[in-house]
Amino acid sequence: MLLFPVLEEQKAGVQKEASDLRASLREVEKARLEARRELQELRRQVKALDGERNKLGQEVGDLQARVARDEEKDEESRRENFGLKQKVRYDKFYLQ
Repeated sequence: MLLFPVLEEQKAGVQKEASDLRASLREVEKARLEARRELQELRRQVKALDGERNKLGQEVGDLQARVARDEEKDEESRRENFGLKQKVRYDKFYLQ
């Protein structure tokens, strides 16, 4: 009769080990799902930041073009003012 209690004890040990392994597997699966959700959120954030970076890059390009046009207009105004000053001096000198 000693054989059955030993088998029952072994069976109980195996069942406990199986139960522990199932619990461990559930925890691992739970952690995997959480990591997957975090990864999806990070991907969403990267996509949003990439869109924002592209938008800001376009704005920078637009502002650089605007600055270049303004500088060109300023230079044109300086040349025009210089030309007008020269004409005024010429007119003062020769038309007096």
